[in-house]
Amino acid sequence: MEEGTPAARPRLTTIWEEKRIIAICLCIAFAQFQYGYDSAAVSGFQSMPGFLRVYGYPDPATTIGYNISTSVQRLIQSLMNVGGLAASIFVYSIGDRISRRTGLWIACLIGVIAISIQIASKHTGALYAGRLLLGLSNGFFIPYSVTYMSEVSPAHLRGSIVGMVVFQISLGALFGILVDNYTDVYLQRKSYEIPLGVMYIIPAFISVFIIFLPDTPRYYISRGQDDKAANSIRKTRGITDQARIAAEVADIKSTWLAEQELHSGVHLRDMIRGPDLRRTLISLGAAVGQTATGITFISGYSVYFYVQARIGSPFIWVMVGLALTLTANMASFPAMRYLSRRFLLLSTSIASTIFMLAMAIVYTKSTVGSDSAGKALVGISIVYTWFYGVGQGPVLWAVAAEVPSQRLRATTVGVAAGSNFVFGWLCQFCTPYFINPDSLNWGPKYGYIWGGSNAILTLWIFFFVPETKGRSLEQLDELFENRVPTWKFSQYVTEHVAVDAEREAVPVAAKGGAVHVEDTLYREVK
Repeated sequence: MEEGTPAARPRLTTIWEEKRIIAICLCIAFAQFQYGYDSAAVSGFQSMPGFLRVYGYPDPATTIGYNISTSVQRLIQSLMNVGGLAASIFVYSIGDRISRRTGLWIACLIGVIAISIQIASKHTGALYAGRLLLGLSNGFFIPYSVTYMSEVSPAHLRGSIVGMVVFQISLGALFGILVDNYTDVYLQRKSYEIPLGVMYIIPAFISVFIIFLPDTPRYYISRGQDDKAANSIRKTRGITDQARIAAEVADIKSTWLAEQELHSGVHLRDMIRGPDLRRTLISLGAAVGQTATGITFISGYSVYFYVQARIGSPFIWVMVGLALTLTANMASFPAMRYLSRRFLLLSTSIASTIFMLAMAIVYTKSTVGSDSAGKALVGISIVYTWFYGVGQGPVLWAVAAEVPSQRLRATTVGVAAGSNFVFGWLCQFCTPYFINPDSLNWGPKYGYIWGGSNAILTLWIFFFVPETKGRSLEQLDELFENRVPTWKFSQYVTEHVAVDAEREAVPVAAKGGAVHVEDTLYREVK
């Protein structure tokens, strides 16, 4: 056991005590609603006659009489990821030089422009431009919303709160398919213009909501604005005890100053040297892991996929799956509060490996158009998305956001999001070739590739992802600076005492000799 005597036994606050910050972060996470809504809605467009009359071509061989070319299909999906990558490069270049709120406002402005272009578009060129700009909007939304939530959250709720990102993505996807289902009956342009118009709600809400919010205390500390940092804690957490607020500010400031003594400025080389190299690789791996799960394939092409598999009422089945996924997202909140990050990641990654391989094997052994195979496809994909929603989805984003060091967090999360967009683009660019009847026509056999990627992800998690549950961001700094091995994170006792505002220090008698893990256990508030 490592040395380091804790001076206090912290008291965890309850969810009810933190209801204000939970509500605030739920609204900030609404930024991700746009990504989920758009992905699902555009997935549905590819099977809507009103959309295909403009951007597709007649095809009597299909069940709806229309089809879409592989090139158009891959570009309308993948260009959004290209835009996201471009935004991530910009976020890296400016890093923490603009506030989290400013980053969200930029995302809202670009989002409104992108939606307007897509609604007015009648040609693929304008459509592609709109898709690219919407990706740019998402590229700002993801790093700045995730960073904001991770920096204002209590340590013991941080994983669950950042996990709200996946909840909002799933909720957005459900609404996207729901709107598509009701506009699919129109054979004119309004079949897809209405779903696009609904998307205006997202940037409008976010841009107004953040007017009333302060930036994060950690951002203010980095700017030498201690008074604003204290006010941020007071407003976002509803805390009136000045001693607790002062302790939180002092804690954040001491960590910030310590980092500044070791490093000056923020450069790319800072992310790849010393302890920060390990932290950067874990953050990037977690972000790329989102694509490795196969969720991009399932969410981006589910409706088209079901149509080609000749499954009746594809919109209905997708809505059923998304509704069940929401229950998984809700279950992830208590799961991340009480279960370890590693357990959730390993168990759900193993399950995803099995489900993806099962999907491919079923279709390898069945005849084309088999009713039983179609039912199996629906069942397996729904169960897969449920496991993703309770584990891989929220936990991977939580790890990506909480692992980077304080001064590099916004920059690292931006680069991680960029990596996610690169691999997401690769997935969406290649997927049409695998599933489109005019190309390889693999259909569900594409699951072999995603089963393999999930297996690799499982091994990476086992060997490289440490346990971060219950640790303050300042404690994580100490763990990485001391180069604690992956498998020792959960038992290591830090010298840094968590005095942040989510806990109230309760003095205990110091013990001589070795420090035991049970001496640092937290007592739940009754």
